[in-house]
Order: sequence, then structure tokens, then C-alpha cells
Amino acid sequence: MTRRRSLIATALAFQAIPRMAWSQSSAFNRPLKIIVPLQAGGSADVGTRQIAHSLTSRLKQPVIVENKPGGSFVIGMQALTRAPADGQTLISINTGMVAAQVTMKRYDMLKSLAPITLSSNTATLFVVSAQSRFKTLTELIAFAKNNPGKLNYGSVGTGGLEHLWVTMLGRAIGAEFTHIPFKGMPDAITALVQAELDFVPCVMSSALPFVQKGMLRALCVLSDERSPFMPELASMREQGVNVPPMEFWSGLAAPKGTPLPVIEKLRQDIVSVMAEPDMKLSMDERGATIVTSANAGAFSTLIKAEQSWMSKVAQEAGIRVE
Repeated sequence: MTRRRSLIATALAFQAIPRMAWSQSSAFNRPLKIIVPLQAGGSADVGTRQIAHSLTSRLKQPVIVENKPGGSFVIGMQALTRAPADGQTLISINTGMVAAQVTMKRYDMLKSLAPITLSSNTATLFVVSAQSRFKTLTELIAFAKNNPGKLNYGSVGTGGLEHLWVTMLGRAIGAEFTHIPFKGMPDAITALVQAELDFVPCVMSSALPFVQKGMLRALCVLSDERSPFMPELASMREQGVNVPPMEFWSGLAAPKGTPLPVIEKLRQDIVSVMAEPDMKLSMDERGATIVTSANAGAFSTLIKAEQSWMSKVAQEAGIRVE
């Protein structure tokens, strides 16, 4: 069990939930809405739409997905905070939103949201070009320590998850890397395939097709454990790198102030739909693993842990997005 999954499984396990009639919390008598603070068509959007479809059947009410992209998640967050705290409006949240919060400081997730549950987790790969001299992560780290700034890497933007994570890695191992931001991960992957970059840490679904075609080489999975999708690939911890994993998780939250019985009812319903066979098949196709929270407090604990290491890195390295 990874450190994150331990947090999910144990945090606030004994927190009491107010005893209210379940009939009050389950009375969803109008369509529900899930805000996706990203453009339609992406992995988060596709996954949320499948959850909405299954919830529609379970709750006997339409569950509508509404895309609110822009402003580095700010537009979606604003839409949620304007909604009544009754459990009828939810938002899809992810690791990238935590990174945006600590570097842009335009919203506070835990002050504005009532986390409900995780829904999935997607492992990330540390990949290099197929022509790279580095065959292992150990080789790359050894070179980086002796050649400050000589290795460059791509990310989806300054202050994003990849930028923060590699900055943390460099500080932990005593190395310095040169950051090159791109408009999106496809552009960064293209540059890496063409050997214009030395490495990229990215979500498995983006890198795996290129690894399978022999265009990229995966040095490790950036998790505490091996991925079931690439069981032959060692984890970074197995290679002696002791830093927090870089994982892309997704989950759902409601507006702050939503009654706890409503939050718990929604959590149970979401956990149930995530256990459906069709859901697992869909997640497998995207290289994602279904992970749900033991209780809403456990999800909050995970978010706090992510905020902690990201905030520390951003502050010490002076990373701030205006």
C-alpha cells in the first residue's frame, strides 16, 4: 500500500457522522450537475461523463456534465462556489488543481470545497528518448548531479505539477534541471521523441503508446509501487528515489457547507458506480486505476498532503505564476 493509499484508508476513519434520516440526504429531486473545469474530450472529461451516466441510473435523476474551462480552473471553481450547498452541484477535481492553487493563489480548494471521494488514479512515467544515453534512472541522476543544468525536461507549463515535481526531485537529490514549458503534453512528447529534450515526467496514457512503439524509453514509474499496466517496470522507490510520487488522481467535491449526510450518500453512490465492470474496463483503456476514499475526511487529508509538499517546493524555489 502506498503512502497515499494509507492516507486514504486510515485518515479520519473514526470520525462520527451526524445521525440524520437517510431519506433526507438521498432525496435528490432534480437533475444533478457535475462541473468539469477543463475542455470537453480530455481524459478527465471522459471519465466524469461515464460516472455521470452511471449515477443517472443509480439516482434515478439526470446527471449533467458542464464544462467550465479557463483561468487555470478558476472559472470552474467560481461556478461551484456560486451553487447552493445541497449536493446537487459537484465538481471534478484533480492533482493539477492543487498545483495551480499553490502557484497562482487564486482559490483555496479546502476552503471552497467539500471533498467527497477519489475516483481514479493514473500513474506517471519518467520517459526519455529512445536515442537517450540513459538506460536507467540511476544513470540519469548520477549525470545530473555532476552536470548542473545540463539536462532539460518538458512540462505543460510553469507552476504545473510536472514543474513542481521535478523541482522537488532536483532539490532532494542535489541536482539542477532546466525547465522548458510547453502549451500541452503532446508538444512536449513530440519534442522528446525528436530528442530535443532529455526527459519528461508524464501521465502513462500520454507516454505509453510511444514506449510501445519504441520511440520513447520508460526509466521508471513515478509511484511507490509498480503499475499493473507495466508490471515489468520498476518504481522510482525501488530505484532508491525517496520523494512523494507524482500521480494524477481525480475525484469529486461539493460546495463547502454541504451537509455531511449528503456528502456520505454521494460518496457511497460514487463508490458503487466505480465498482461496476464497465467502469473498470473504461479506466483500463486509459491506464487508470479505480481508487475511492474510505470517507470524505480521507480525501481531504490527501489534498492537504499534496498541498504541503507543493507549497514547500514553490516557496523554496520561488515558483509563482502571476
